[in-house]
Amino acid sequence: MKLNDLRPLTQETFKGTYRLTGRVACFDDEGIPYLKLRLSSCVSDIVVLAVMGSILIPEHLGHMDLVVVKGQVCVGAEESEILLNDIRRPLQADVVNLPALQTLPRTFCPKPESLDQLVAAVRSLRSAPLQMFIKRVLERRDRLEVFLKAPASRHYHHNEPGGLLAHSLDVAKNVLVMTKANEPDMPRELQELGFVAGLLHDIGKTYTYDTWGKPTATARLCDHADMTLEACAYGLAYLDKVDPDAALALRHIWTCASPGARYGVNPVMTLARYVRDADAQSAMADNQRKAYRKRQPIGFGRLGNNTYWRPSIEAHG
Repeated sequence: MKLNDLRPLTQETFKGTYRLTGRVACFDDEGIPYLKLRLSSCVSDIVVLAVMGSILIPEHLGHMDLVVVKGQVCVGAEESEILLNDIRRPLQADVVNLPALQTLPRTFCPKPESLDQLVAAVRSLRSAPLQMFIKRVLERRDRLEVFLKAPASRHYHHNEPGGLLAHSLDVAKNVLVMTKANEPDMPRELQELGFVAGLLHDIGKTYTYDTWGKPTATARLCDHADMTLEACAYGLAYLDKVDPDAALALRHIWTCASPGARYGVNPVMTLARYVRDADAQSAMADNQRKAYRKRQPIGFGRLGNNTYWRPSIEAHG
């Protein structure tokens, strides 16, 4: 490829805020140095070119850093390329004004359909404080890649890459189903609170798994449930200012006692029980599917030490 052969398409411009997810230094056929940058958002992954010396590139740009870019679509002898003419770090206003979860990098999500569901669900929330809360929890460079990549468990339910996200969505959606079935008159604001509580109930696992799904040192020293409030601390500090009751309710839901628990106050909200039950149902349903994945789903099935049974029910006309 020769950079000097690239010709801009007048109407085809490119701009936006992305995460920097890849960078390779290259030379074109005439020895001109340039950077090939991979940029990612929740909807796309794009490779762009930045010619060294033609634009000012911010110093110390690192993996997953946010950048605001502008460029021009150009046509060469073989294919089209996007040639950057500006790249900078975003201002705080740039980030605050982005749609919710815009900066989650699609390239790191093994289950892109789950990412699409997550983004659509969060953007459908009517509560602006809850949307901002989720942004402050999930759009953190040190957490988001693990949340997208990690399994929900090592050996059993949702134990594949991207399983944590899939399980979290399952629980959030099932909380809504239980709420509508048992308390159809519950205000939408509380229903949305239950959805958020279900979605982030396992967020502490972003401390106990690495991006490859392997247990961290934290996993050997702390239970993931005990890390939930720490993972949400930045978001809860924001909610404390704009909706303190919502912040308190989330803390209660995530820390109240389950049956047989040694510690924790008794649950005083039905949402707390819905989250607990939705979590257990999501896990059991996925385990049951795995127990029968190599055989007909009839009779006894086994997964690890767990046994499942499905009766043979004949259809009658």
